[in-house]
Amino acid sequence: MVDTSVLIVGGGVHGVHHAIRLLENDLVTRDRLRIVEPNGLLGGFRRKCTQCGMTELRSPFVHHVDPDPFSLRDFARARGRENELVVSQVGSNRPTAALFFDHADARCERYDLDELVVDATVTRVVDRDNRVEVETTGGRFAVRWCLLAVGHDRSYAFPDWARDLPPSTPVTHVWGRDFDSGAIGEFASVGIVGGGITAAQLATSLAQPGRDVTLFVRSPFAVETLEASTDWMHFSGPVADLQELPPASSARARTVRDARHDGAMPPYVFGRLRQAIEDGSISLERTEITEATPAGGTVVVACRDGTAMCLDHLVCATGFGSPYDGPLFSRIREGSTLATGYRGAPVLADDTLRWRRDDGSPSRILVTGVAAQQVLGPFARNVIGARRAGTLVCDALASNLETAAHT
Repeated sequence: MVDTSVLIVGGGVHGVHHAIRLLENDLVTRDRLRIVEPNGLLGGFRRKCTQCGMTELRSPFVHHVDPDPFSLRDFARARGRENELVVSQVGSNRPTAALFFDHADARCERYDLDELVVDATVTRVVDRDNRVEVETTGGRFAVRWCLLAVGHDRSYAFPDWARDLPPSTPVTHVWGRDFDSGAIGEFASVGIVGGGITAAQLATSLAQPGRDVTLFVRSPFAVETLEASTDWMHFSGPVADLQELPPASSARARTVRDARHDGAMPPYVFGRLRQAIEDGSISLERTEITEATPAGGTVVVACRDGTAMCLDHLVCATGFGSPYDGPLFSRIREGSTLATGYRGAPVLADDTLRWRRDDGSPSRILVTGVAAQQVLGPFARNVIGARRAGTLVCDALASNLETAAHT
C-alpha cells in the first residue's frame, strides 16, 4: 500500500485546479500528491467538448484552472491569440475551447502534473480515523486527505423508452463513451433528443449538406446567458441562505434545482440553432418520442403526435442524472459511516467541504464539483465552483497541522 498525503480522485478541471492550488501554496510536496485519473488530465472534459461540438466556453475568460484570474488572458496576448477571446453579450469575453485547453495544458506542464497521475480507476474508498484507504485498479493508497472531484461519474439521464433497448440499437447518449460524432456517415439521418445547450450545439455541429439532422424537442426553447443568476457567483448572499437550510436536505436540493437554468441555452447558441432551422439544415420536431424499435441497423421512433421516423442514429442529449448515483459515490456509501442525506447526497461541512461522519465528526474526505452543490450552490460544478472550492480546501488543509507539508 502506497502512503501519500493528498490523493485527488479525478483529473478534470476541478482536480487540476486543486492540484495547482495545493502545490502553489506549499500545502503538499510533489512526492506526496497523486491524481487518480484513467483518461489523462482534462481528458474527460476535452472529450465532452468534442462530442457535443462545443467551440467556445459559456463562462468568461477569468474562469480557468490557474489561480491567477487573468492568466488565460495574458496567455492569449502573449501568443497573439486575442481573437480567440469571443465577445460576450454580458460580462467578460469568453475563450474558445482550443484556447482554454491550450492554456490548461500549459499550466499542467508548468507544474509537471502528468508525472503525478495514476492511470487507474478508483474502486473503493474507506474512511478511517486518521487516514483514508483508497483502492484503485492501479494499486492501494493510504492517504491523509482524499479529495473527490469526479463530476457526474457516468450518471446520465435517459428517456424511459431508451433504457432497455438491445445493445445493437443505434441509440446512445451524447456523453456515452460509445458515441463518436466523427463516425456518423456523411449522408446519415440523425435524430437528437433534447432542447438545451448540448442538444443545440450537437445539432448545429452535425448539420451539413447531405445529412438529415432532426431535433426532437418537447418544450419551448429557453434562453439564458448563464446557468444561474450571477448573484450565486459571489458565494455569499444566496449561498449563505442556502447554507441556513439543513445539510444534504431536500430543501437544499430544491433550492439549487430551482436556481439552475437547466435545459436553457445562451443567446449565441440559440442564434446559430435558429439560423440552421430557418435555412433547413436542421429539421425541428416539436414532439416527444414515446417508443424506439431497432430495425436492421437503424431505429424507428414513434412520437406522441402520431408520427414515425426511421433514423440511422439517435442521440440523447438529455442531461445528467443525480451526481450521487454514479459508481464511485454508490460504492463509498456501501457499509460506510459517512453521513448522507436526501437522495444520497454527502453531508459536507459548509466551511471546509469535508464529508461528515454519522456521529458529526469530519472525515478526511473532501468533496468538490457537482457533488458539493448543496454547499456552493448552482455553480458548484462550473469552473468558478472549482475556484471557490479550492479556497475552502486550501484553508482547511492549511489550518490543520497534519497536512502533508508539515508531517
